Amino acid sequence: MNERKTTASRRPRVVLMTLCSVSLLWLAQPPFGLWGLGFLALIPLIQLISTQQAFQKRHYLAIWAVSAIYWLLSFQGLRHAHPAMVFPWLAFGSYLAVYQVLFVSVSRYLHHRGIGLIVIIPLVWVAQEFIRNYFLTGISALMLGHLLADVPPLIQIADLFGTYGISCVVALTNVCLWQVLQASCKRTGWKPAVPAMVVTIATFAGVVGYGYYRINQPLGQPLATFALIQRSEPVDYEQSYERQVEIFQNYAKSSIELARSTTQSIDAYVWPESMYSAANPLILSSPNAIVPPQAQMTVEQFQQSIRQQQLAFTERAGYVQNALRREQPNAVTTPELIVGCGVVRYGKSPEIYSGVINLNGDHSVEEWYGKTHLVMFGEYIPLAPSIPGLRSLIPPGMGLQQGDGGKLMRVGETKVAPNICIETAVERVTVNQMNQFLEQGELPDVIVTVTNDGWFDLSSVIDHHLRCAQLVSVACRRPILSSANNGPTAWIDSRGQVVQRVPTGQTGSVIATPAQDKRISLMVRIGDWPAGSTVLICLGLMLWVRRRKPLEFDAVSEHASELQPETGNSSGKSAER
Repeated sequence: MNERKTTASRRPRVVLMTLCSVSLLWLAQPPFGLWGLGFLALIPLIQLISTQQAFQKRHYLAIWAVSAIYWLLSFQGLRHAHPAMVFPWLAFGSYLAVYQVLFVSVSRYLHHRGIGLIVIIPLVWVAQEFIRNYFLTGISALMLGHLLADVPPLIQIADLFGTYGISCVVALTNVCLWQVLQASCKRTGWKPAVPAMVVTIATFAGVVGYGYYRINQPLGQPLATFALIQRSEPVDYEQSYERQVEIFQNYAKSSIELARSTTQSIDAYVWPESMYSAANPLILSSPNAIVPPQAQMTVEQFQQSIRQQQLAFTERAGYVQNALRREQPNAVTTPELIVGCGVVRYGKSPEIYSGVINLNGDHSVEEWYGKTHLVMFGEYIPLAPSIPGLRSLIPPGMGLQQGDGGKLMRVGETKVAPNICIETAVERVTVNQMNQFLEQGELPDVIVTVTNDGWFDLSSVIDHHLRCAQLVSVACRRPILSSANNGPTAWIDSRGQVVQRVPTGQTGSVIATPAQDKRISLMVRIGDWPAGSTVLICLGLMLWVRRRKPLEFDAVSEHASELQPETGNSSGKSAER
């Protein structure tokens, strides 16, 4: 009976500690942005990791349940995309909550077998973030390091270790502050706190010093001038022909109004993902393209139809570009377009891409890029085509192909690397493309990303997307120009600072003339293998200590608690051990 009471009394403590942790994380991120709380957010979880209480399955279930609420609230904007997205949203939040459980369970296993918290907490936290960035296609949003996106001196180490490096520093600081709190409350002596303070202060000083050094390095000459266009057009998975044309006309109108209102000479106009399609995507065809059965026409008729659509596409580009040129009589050349547009490529079978198209001053396609990282449950559903009866339940637009890899576009002398949508929210995608360009011997000057975040209404998902782009800009040491429907439309420099931004949900534009940055980051050169090595180190440590017996309090705490209350001295001894 007493044992039941003791267990029952302890259950809320796990819930309370987890709730405190996720609440601090919630307040530290958009929409509140109280980033300083991020240095305290892991302390409740560290307390659970170090506690003498023996954990059972229900304790981990409690951590998972509370954490799931945090992730569901953080990504609640996903449910606005489509009524059917409610179920993937619930699954997504439930899945992400597993990582808090993984962090606590692995950390407890190692700590209670003699590994110090100053080593465990940063190591395990980075390891679980690395797994999250790869498993099930990966997602980088809301990494611990993103909390500091608006603190330039603290994020410059992203060019060395990506966002993982910043997460490591934040986790290390949490351990140090926990040790100080324990010593201040006389639960432990100052002996374990002093080394943590020394390591943390030295690390923090190095991060800040490196940050100011990188920020104060001079940049190069101005690059081309880009106009980033944003509107807040309502979108849906299935839109009528008339609605698609209306969206195109609205973006054309906004571009022309901008050209009329400015004296700056604009080299390229950037439109968000899919806003240029207007039911007339870019059509590509190989000479031996097979006529799709649904076309119901001869090969000659099919090829003629493709030529007519290609001509219509070119004429439409000419209409927009000539109108922009008329509004800028002092422009030396006709402005180019870098636009989000659907691409259909006919070969043995039709292939549909979410694309970025570069239209030069002659209204012809200079280059196009097909999205390489598709959104699970947004642009495809795993195994859906092979499950009888399921295909009819899937909204249109969820059958896209992966692109062929990174592409370089040119606006005058400026080399542009395009990205689409979630690709800047999965850090490794852009970094790997930069590494690909490095191996080819030709790096871009600027990264242009187009996205349609109109799916998420005015939720904080848009701000999380922007923060991912800020850290990617530092990791790649390239300015990022983002043009988005509904937001985030922003000019981000190569230091991760937002130079100019259109508020979410408003119609507006940004005229950006980014500066050239010739620095090549360590992250681009070697990738994220240092972060990946933390997973191997964790596994190695778990194997190394597997034969060690847990510290005594893990084995006997349930019964010892009935015999005597915890005292300051006993807690201190346990924590030191």
